[in-house]
Amino acid sequence: MTATARQPKGVPVGGQFAATTHAAPSIQLQMLKQAEETFAFTPGTRVMAGNEFGTIAEPGKDKNGNVTVTLDGGGSLYMKASRLVPWEAHLDTVMPAVDYDPDPETDMIDQTQADRTLRGSFVRMRNALESAGRTGDTYYHGIAFGEAEVAASLRDADSDPEMIGNVRNELLKLGLPIGADHEALSPAAIKQLTAAPLTALRARRLTGYFTVRAAEMQKHNGSIPQRDWGTAEWTKQGALLAYSLAAVRFAGGLPHSEDSYPEKRFTRLLAEGETNINTIIGETFDEGVW
Repeated sequence: MTATARQPKGVPVGGQFAATTHAAPSIQLQMLKQAEETFAFTPGTRVMAGNEFGTIAEPGKDKNGNVTVTLDGGGSLYMKASRLVPWEAHLDTVMPAVDYDPDPETDMIDQTQADRTLRGSFVRMRNALESAGRTGDTYYHGIAFGEAEVAASLRDADSDPEMIGNVRNELLKLGLPIGADHEALSPAAIKQLTAAPLTALRARRLTGYFTVRAAEMQKHNGSIPQRDWGTAEWTKQGALLAYSLAAVRFAGGLPHSEDSYPEKRFTRLLAEGETNINTIIGETFDEGVW
């Protein structure tokens, strides 16, 4: 049985992570050849096989370069290793984790906190859509866009930047035409939502991802005097707010807190022109620098 590998793609990013165009999986894997031999196709390795996720089963790659993949949805595939994408290696390229780890002894983020964060993003997206429909202010469009992206990142434990963007676009359709009257955005529906399991590594990946996204918005808006801002700039400013809050929350392990101190520090570092992602996160939580 064979499958056609889907080419994962990243999104353009700024700061320390340069934008890259990802090659076809077979070419990408050739570039990671040394890493593959040591870890990529050992039993238990998570892979993308066609459009499905799975894990490498025993005994791993055979002498002909074939592997057996146990699919998440059931069943298995026996196929050439060159047609698979070692997913963690791919994410290391397009969504590298930040160095900052608030609790290195904990592998999983509390599910209650992850669910609360997901629902909070839906509520803020809904409220922003209502405000956009009422006022026409593109700043609220930006908040809705950003919060939909945050929610999208929490719906799937494996999603890369392309997948997050696709789900974000689908979530925004819940508010079309502009508004929040759809049943899926009702308080009762939002209360039923649950996030995908969130590992500490995934949280650190999302910290970097949203810090990069916030830095993108700041780089654009910071180059233009605010008196000259137009629709695009105010939209980016709204998205910047959502991305910044998300980056700080993911970095902190999603604690439920009303303390805005880290968020203020984060946005100040961006405004001051800091572009190193690990520096932004590290200094956001380093009380000694204040």
